Formats: sequence, structure tokens, C-alpha cells
Amino acid sequence: MKDSFKLTLCQQGCCPIVEINTDTNQVIITDDLGGKVSLTTDQFKILLERCANVNGE
Repeated sequence: MKDSFKLTLCQQGCCPIVEINTDTNQVIITDDLGGKVSLTTDQFKILLERCANVNGE
């Protein structure tokens, strides 16, 4: 069974999509033009932690 979900991040005319698939441990970020970045879930967690530290959260 595929365990995944998508988050649409619409703000001011742009709408990137983050798709998280826990079965394959992958996170795929797609921009408005179809460009994609594929990360492991561990890499994505590191990204979130670093963003939180930069923003002081």
C-alpha cells in the first residue's frame, strides 16, 4: 500500500508541491515549471531543522 501525501504551498501566484512518500522514504518538491528535487526523508528532516534554526524557531 502506497503511503504518501501531497502538500500544495500556494502563495502569491506560485504553487509548489511537496509530495512525501513514506513507503519509499522520498520527498519530491515540484516547482511551478515542473522542475523537481528529490530528497530522502532524512535529508528533508535536516532541511526543516536548518530552516527552523535560521528563522529562530
